[in-house]
Amino acid sequence: MGILSGVRVLDLSWGIAGPMATMMLEDNGAEVVRIQPPQGDPFANQSGYVVWHRGAERIPLDLHREADAASFRELVENSDIVVSAFSSEATRRLGLSHAALAEINPLVISCSITGYGHHSDHQDRPGIDALVAARTGLFFDQRGRVGTAMNYIGRREPPSPEFGPPDGMVRGVDRPGPIFPRTNWPSLGAAHLAIFGIAAALRAREVTGRGQAVETSLLQGALFAGSLVWQRVERPEDSPLYWMWPTDSRSIEGLFECADGRWVHHWSLWPAWVRETASASSATATGPDTDFRRSSDRIGMTAEDLLVTHFLYPELAEAFKRLPAGDWVAQAEANEMGVALVRSPLEALLDESFLADGCVAEVDHPQHGRIRHIGNPLEFGEPYAESVPTRPRGASELTGGPLAGIKVLDLGLGVAGPFGPRMLADLGADVIKIHALHDTFWAGTHMGLGTNRGKRSISVNLKDPRGSEILHQLIDQADVIATNWRPGAMARLGIDEDSLRERRPDLVICNSRGYEKGPRSDLPGTDQTAAALCGTEWEDGACSSGNPPMWSRSGMGDTGNAMLSATAIALALFDRERTGVGRSVSTSIVNATLLATSYAWIDPEDPEVTWDQVDADQWGLSALYRMYETSDGYIAIAVIDEPAWAALCTVPGFERLAADIRFSDPTARAEHDQALSEEMASWCRERSAAEAFKLLDSNRVPAEVVNEEFCRDFFDDPEALALGLRAQTNSASVGLFEDVGQLVNFSDTKESVQRGPCECGEHTAEILAELGYTAEQIEALASDQVVLVADGAT
Repeated sequence: MGILSGVRVLDLSWGIAGPMATMMLEDNGAEVVRIQPPQGDPFANQSGYVVWHRGAERIPLDLHREADAASFRELVENSDIVVSAFSSEATRRLGLSHAALAEINPLVISCSITGYGHHSDHQDRPGIDALVAARTGLFFDQRGRVGTAMNYIGRREPPSPEFGPPDGMVRGVDRPGPIFPRTNWPSLGAAHLAIFGIAAALRAREVTGRGQAVETSLLQGALFAGSLVWQRVERPEDSPLYWMWPTDSRSIEGLFECADGRWVHHWSLWPAWVRETASASSATATGPDTDFRRSSDRIGMTAEDLLVTHFLYPELAEAFKRLPAGDWVAQAEANEMGVALVRSPLEALLDESFLADGCVAEVDHPQHGRIRHIGNPLEFGEPYAESVPTRPRGASELTGGPLAGIKVLDLGLGVAGPFGPRMLADLGADVIKIHALHDTFWAGTHMGLGTNRGKRSISVNLKDPRGSEILHQLIDQADVIATNWRPGAMARLGIDEDSLRERRPDLVICNSRGYEKGPRSDLPGTDQTAAALCGTEWEDGACSSGNPPMWSRSGMGDTGNAMLSATAIALALFDRERTGVGRSVSTSIVNATLLATSYAWIDPEDPEVTWDQVDADQWGLSALYRMYETSDGYIAIAVIDEPAWAALCTVPGFERLAADIRFSDPTARAEHDQALSEEMASWCRERSAAEAFKLLDSNRVPAEVVNEEFCRDFFDDPEALALGLRAQTNSASVGLFEDVGQLVNFSDTKESVQRGPCECGEHTAEILAELGYTAEQIEALASDQVVLVADGAT
């Protein structure tokens, strides 16, 4: 049945983002009806459709024909959600605007996923994943930028500019320039944003009694991919904590080759543990050693630590080659260290622990027989109680966003925990960040600032009974509590699910994880180790061609987990509006990284690769869907259907391709893909990027220049600011704080960035006063170090 039981979805989308979003709606109980155009879908042959279209009904309708358009309007009358991927012009011409749909059904929620939204410089460009990644420069962000994107955007000198990385430390093919990843980052981001927006709009509809338009784009999906590193701040030098090195192209990734030729990802880095494990035998290096976890040997993330990793890398690389990968994983599990085997998606889908958890599902497919693919990435517990009377639909108004009136307590750690509540804050929720007294370091970093925008902070010692009492008072006023703590941590504070359920049956509780529920549950989970386990590092690095794995700086493990958490919370709030009761929700970083490779599916009895893979030089997926080097830069081409091929054959210099029997049809072109690549590479090398683009674009061939400067231009673009794509707020530590703005938009309940990033304890006094504490009591609590009131806070 699922939390969306009774919700009907009409899916007119194609490509990746729309089908992926409607798959998740169907997974959770919605009835999805896919409207198939008679002219066919240019993306029909991609492997992901086997997965993303699961469970959907199919109805062929030609919306250009009045009879079929009338049938579609009848469907709209009894539907809740319409998802489309048309351009603005096509939407108007086909009568699919939200205004037109709302005339038929005022309760309908229309979700539009376009290429670039309403930005005048981009809105008419083709909305194809590889082209959006090229136009926004994401191909340059795969290996990071020297000094990180923040320094590049701010045109600031990177730390230690005279130092490059040791040989072998930077992954990716051995050539300069951008990298084409297998992961479809813009579309994956847009899918997250679309279902999150739909979930929030469903909650708003229960409150206001009205549907509304929800809009996002592949551009916003690309911005989501860069959301924690695409920042520009006024005074980074005022906060020595601000700059961290993990997204610097010179940084250590923690990827190491082992004695058996397999790779593992070790994150975070504990050199002393690596040394001892490498020098000990398998028989003696077992059992947890808490001294390692409590030591200061873990490598930090400051500018000085970047140079430490350069010094240590040769030693660590040599150490890992002393033992096979399986031994490293076993010893890491025994010592509670983060080490994961780098696996292909095929190996991930064969993992019986994933299957038992449900993050991988095995189903009977009508065409392919018994197959395995990603399971439902969203997890919902049963309602805490029987439904109770609640307000009727449409009883209230909302100001400030579709989640206005919702109070969220954020106890999340790192990125995977707090980024979700940041997204809830952008949609109007009052998010209170519960900081520990020692959180000043992380809160002042670029990741801490990026994940805590829009929130208020109270800094409290939860181990003190008086601090615990403050937390329980906050819980009594909250609608949502969000954490990503390891098992047992909540129980130790008396806020485990059973305790909270008895006290607050209407509370929504989210506790996300690193891994699946199973033997890895207690292990420290990170973006990096999940990316290793689930196949993104394998595919993005083109490991099948013999390359080393690559951890993409656009990775959506942590942020993807956070978005899945935010979506699950929003759906639980929608359900609570209908039933009056709450429930627990969850997801994991593994779920998020499996979603990134959800184009993959296998026959478990005869597993083999069913999806397109990146070539060894990491240019792209095929001759007609890849980057090419020009005389002065790079260009991306996406010839995805026969009309685009016919257009290519009209471009000066390519006319002969039409008469070449090797390229006469799609099958022949696939068979002679290498020859076609060589023909096109030669043509591109003879021209500048601008010249190549002009020739291709003027002949209607989908193409874009790979724009390294986009992220810089974005922060000087007044239209991006006016549209809310870029946010300008203030931070107490770094002054003017500019980062990625609104990633999903609403027509009725307008979203907004509420405030800048909260400092640790910035709003302690304000929040305690709301709970009824006097100024004298607050001063006493601060004096006893039960709470921290930040300097300058009121």
